[in-house]
Parts: sequence; structure tokens; C-alpha cells
Amino acid sequence: MRKTKEMDIRGPRLRKQSDEALDFTSSMAADGRIARRVIEVNMAHMAALVEAQEVDPAVGGKCLKFLMGASSVISPGSKAEDFHQQLEQDAVDSLGVETAGFLNYGKSRNDQVATAIRMELRSAIIDFLGAVASVQRALLRQVAKHGEVMIPGYTHLQRAQPVTLAHHFFAHFDALQRDAERALQLYGRVNLSPMGSAAMAGTSVKIDRRYVARLLGFSGLVRNAMDGVASRDAAVESLSCVTIAMLDASRLAEELILWSSAEFGFIELADSYAASSSIMPQKKNAVVAEMVRAKAGSVIGDLMGACAILKALPYSYNLDLQEVTPHLWRAMDDATASIRLLAGMVESASINTEAISSAASGGNSTAVALANHLASEHGVSFRQAHAIVGELVRLSEGAGKPLQDVAAEKLPAVSAKFGKKITLDRNVIRTMLDPEAFLGGIATEGGANPRSVKRELGAREKELAATATSLKGLTSALNASERKLRTTTSGMAREVKPRD
Repeated sequence: MRKTKEMDIRGPRLRKQSDEALDFTSSMAADGRIARRVIEVNMAHMAALVEAQEVDPAVGGKCLKFLMGASSVISPGSKAEDFHQQLEQDAVDSLGVETAGFLNYGKSRNDQVATAIRMELRSAIIDFLGAVASVQRALLRQVAKHGEVMIPGYTHLQRAQPVTLAHHFFAHFDALQRDAERALQLYGRVNLSPMGSAAMAGTSVKIDRRYVARLLGFSGLVRNAMDGVASRDAAVESLSCVTIAMLDASRLAEELILWSSAEFGFIELADSYAASSSIMPQKKNAVVAEMVRAKAGSVIGDLMGACAILKALPYSYNLDLQEVTPHLWRAMDDATASIRLLAGMVESASINTEAISSAASGGNSTAVALANHLASEHGVSFRQAHAIVGELVRLSEGAGKPLQDVAAEKLPAVSAKFGKKITLDRNVIRTMLDPEAFLGGIATEGGANPRSVKRELGAREKELAATATSLKGLTSALNASERKLRTTTSGMAREVKPRD
């Protein structure tokens, strides 16, 4: 049974806040996400106080023992401004104010919450990076199986030029790779400790900020105390990173929706990522991909919401900052879950190679090869060649005949209209317009030539392996710092001898 409150840590300066006002301003409903981090911050801070001989080891040991046993579970209906206050109040009620009253010595809720958010955000970024890597891995596995299959490439959602499935999936992979690189760079800026900033000016209590930072796994400090408590650009940058990634994810999800439709018929999604209709028994709806597409809109909204809150706040701390974090956690969770599900959809999708290859062979999609040939071999500018071939395509479609037949017959007359009479053998034209020959003739780096698939696949597998190594290193460093924190504070918690 909980003790009667020994002392209200809010002090006597103000009379009790109304329940309505407390409910309105309290962050308890959202603090569950950072509660464990708040406990760890308190542990590291108390360890620093003991280490600096600012707090008697016996007092510090009792506080640390309490913190090590404190629950990060927030009880429903709890009446407190936030978990920071609730934790300290519980400690005072349990240990007495003479002991627990040192918990907030030399710190503020301002630097404490900023630190706890960064700690939790580190883990969220690692989870997000893992999700991005899972989609990239799924894309490469499909490439390994079907990479050289010829598919239609689209501009304006109209068939444009033939490419390979590898070329298309590599495009998605590379966009996601930049998302991963942004997140890794972001991690370095998030992984800086605000602790020791106190309310905004620093503190006269002689604690070693770098000692606290090391115990909490940070690689450095937010160097200015006011910046440490008042800035939330780490949240905005995180929201920006996941927003960009969700734009990329949504485009891939949209293609899965289109490609799985009867009109395309390029793929079939696994049943585990689809749903039927409540009335039409034949339906197979790509509902998970649709939700990924929708979640992208929600994440964009969270970014805009955070920016709107922060846009005109005077320095230093304002309670408005409290409203930013729900946007942050919601967006991080939505993005990570969406992208992870997208990976499953890509990897389990069945590719209809016959339908894709057939679609890539139609629509005069290799016409530019004829234009390039006229420009390189027959002394006309590319713009003249473009006009000649465009006229031949018009005639082909009007007559309902293949372009190669119309070109063999009409090229001399059409080219003469644009300045130079040109004649080509029918077989030369047929070879030139053949989709496989078109792809084989692509010479530029980064192009869709099937001969480059194996090399390009290997390069991307190395990039993915490097990301995995980075993730392993980040996770290992956090685990090591948590063990260090537990070891350090456990030793101090056993200290019972008062200081002389």
C-alpha cells in the first residue's frame, strides 16, 4: 500500500491546480514511452552527484536502490503533471524528503525530459533503420530471382521505354539507401546529451556532464545549456527523415497496388497482405499497401504539426514543447511499421514474368533507338530525327501496323520532309526496335542494360551489409552503456557508509 504523501514536491508557492487544468497540461498519458529513460537519467545523475561528492554515498545509494526498483508502468488515472514529477514524488514518499530530496539536485525537468526523449529516439531510429534495410533486402532478393526480366518503364504512367525488373527495383533501393544514410547521420546529432543544462543556464552543482553522458550512452554533449533544453530540431529532423522515407515507401506501395490489379497483372500479393470484400467474394484487395499509402499522409501531418508548434517559441523552455513528442512517436511508429510491412509484401509477391515481358514488348517503346540511329549515322540532328520518328509512329498507329513495317516503307518520304531522304533495310529497323536489343545497346553507367544486373546487385548487397554493420555497432554501444550504468549504480546502491 502506498504511503500517505510526505511532502508535495511542487512546494507551497502556488495553490493546488484544478483537476481540469492538471488534466489539460499533464503529459502522463504520453510519458509511458520515456518512463524507463527517465529512471535511467535519474540513475546517471545521482551517480554523478555521488561521484562528485555532492551527495553522501549512503544517501545516493538509497536513492539509486529506489530507482533500480522503480516501475516504468504508469497507472491509469494517475494525477501528476508528468512522470518526472511522479517518480520524484514516489521517491520522497518512500524514502523521505531528507534522502529523496536530492534526486533533483542540480537538474531540472527541462534537461531531464530532453535527455529522455533523445534516449528513446535513438532506439526508434535503430528500429526504423532496420525496417528500411528489410525492404531493401526484399527488393534485392526479388532481383536475384527475376532481375533480368524485361518490364515496361513508365513516365506519366504511360509506357515509355523497356527496362529490367532489376533496374526498376534498384531505383527504389537507392532511394531507400539515401533514407538509411540520412537516418544514420541523424543518429549522430540525436546522440548528444543535454543533461547538466538544468533549467537553461547550467548549474553550480559540480557534476561532470561528460560522465553522465557516458553512462547514458551518448557520444557527446549539446554544448549550450539553453539550446539543450529549448531545441527540438532533433525531433523535427527525425520527422523529416521518416517523412521522406514514407514518401518513398508510399510510391512503392502504390506500384504494388497498381501492379496487382487486373489491368496490370504484373504481380500477385500474398494473401497475408490482402483482404476480401464484405460483399464481393471474388475480391482481393491490397489493403496493407493502401494503409502504407495512407500512413504516409499521417506522417506528413505529424511533421507539419510539430513545425507549427515550434515555429514561434521564444527561448528557452515552454510547455508547448510537450505537444511535439506525441507527433514524434506516432510518426516513428507509423513509419517503422509501414516500411516493415512493405518488406513482407515485396518479398512474398509472386512476379508474373510472362505478363511483364509481354507488356514491355509493346507500345513502340523503343522508338528512341531509331531516332538515335538516324542522328548518329545519317547526318541529321536529334531534333530532326525525333520529328521523323514521331511522324512514323503517328502513321503506324493510324494504319494499325507495326512501326518497323511502316518505317521501312515510309521512312524515305517522311525523312525527306524534314531535310534529308533516308532509307533503311527492314531487318535493320526490326533489330533496332527489338526491346532486348534496345536494352543491350544501353551504354551509360546506371542504365538498364541486363549485363550490369549482377554487378549492380553485388554493389548494393555490400551497401546493405554496411548498414547492417552500422546498426549492429549502434545497438552494441547502447547495450554496453546500459550495462555500464547498471554496474556503476548497483555498486553505489550497496554503499551504506556515510561520508565523514
